[in-house]
Amino acid sequence: MTSAFPVVLERDNVNDDFVILVRWFVSHGDKVEANTLLAEVETSKASLEVYAPKTGFLAWEFPEGATVPLSSPIGHISADPPAGPPQLNRSFSQETHAALQHGVNPVPTVPQKNTMQSTQKGYSSVVHGLELPSTTEHRQRVSPIAAKMMEEHGLTAANFVGKSIVRKQDVYDYLNPPSASPIPTRIGAMPAVATKITQPYQEIPLSKMKRFEGATLAAGVANAVSSAVSVTCFTKGLRNNLKRYPMETGNLSAVIIYEVGRLLRKYPTLNATYRDGTALQYEQVNTGFALDDGRGLKVVVFQSADQMSLRQVADQLIELTTAYVQNKLVPAQISNATFTISDLSGLGVSSLHPLISENQGGILGISGEQFAPESVYGFYTMTLTFDHQLSDGRTASRFLNDLKKRLQTYESASAEEAESSQKA
Repeated sequence: MTSAFPVVLERDNVNDDFVILVRWFVSHGDKVEANTLLAEVETSKASLEVYAPKTGFLAWEFPEGATVPLSSPIGHISADPPAGPPQLNRSFSQETHAALQHGVNPVPTVPQKNTMQSTQKGYSSVVHGLELPSTTEHRQRVSPIAAKMMEEHGLTAANFVGKSIVRKQDVYDYLNPPSASPIPTRIGAMPAVATKITQPYQEIPLSKMKRFEGATLAAGVANAVSSAVSVTCFTKGLRNNLKRYPMETGNLSAVIIYEVGRLLRKYPTLNATYRDGTALQYEQVNTGFALDDGRGLKVVVFQSADQMSLRQVADQLIELTTAYVQNKLVPAQISNATFTISDLSGLGVSSLHPLISENQGGILGISGEQFAPESVYGFYTMTLTFDHQLSDGRTASRFLNDLKKRLQTYESASAEEAESSQKA
């Protein structure tokens, strides 16, 4: 029997005694190379990626969603593949294993420096100044992101009975249960009540990905005072011209990502988010780009997009799109967007009104080019949805017209290149 090498978290990087195993990126029994991304775990302060310590076959020790003691490895790497299905870590009882299978994450009662015992039955959790009275009989911990969301939506620990650690996904799931109507409400407002449905219907539970997508958009809408401005751009066929005479790139989406990244430096109120009467302007321009071919919406992120060349943007767009199609996107590729672009120009839509995402202050929507029969000129529409708490219609209009002029420059250049090519 070959020895197994444990996959553990470094104590230097984690202050908690327990972590949540959020997601496995590699299946039980798969062969992995050293430094392959294996899993994502969540502590009370951050999400961390776990990489393979060596080459070999992965054996799971815990299922996704489990609460894992830091002293226990989440898996092992062996020279030979595991003989059977994943075996639960022996430190957990059968009762705990059954709880994990039903989405409950029981944690042994241990002293935590951010919790205090109440004089009444149960405990209170204190997380970054937010006191959460609990009706449970164990000490409950709440991640900082979850605490902020709970405070904004008027939730308490009583809404999460049975959860020893409340994390962001738990709050999302509570706010967007499978059978609930995804009706966003303003922060602090009374929840909307759906009217009774009287006609026959069939219940079809939404996927976890779709519920997460809805929760993210609902959080963005709830935190923003949305307004929208559109401009019409006349064209002789920008998309087709770029394909025929590509210059540096034949990809219109790459051109838009490239130019938007530079314009966001000129219009910083669109590269920001609103919090409690304060504008938080981001130091980096991380442009998100929405991808959805029916596999589920993902927003891939171009970190520091304002510092990338057009060729770099085009190459990275191909790389990210390939990873999306192959379902190999990692958290770092879809995290920390400060502004989003939704390009539906390839689908022929005449207009769209995109929704602001969570922790952002603006989103740009690109429609398809429309041509009347036998007309040389066509048009397409660009719509900017922005947070009126941070910006205004005049600024949004100037942003769109600046972008319009920059795109017209590409169309003029491609037309000149086409004319030169024909004369030659």
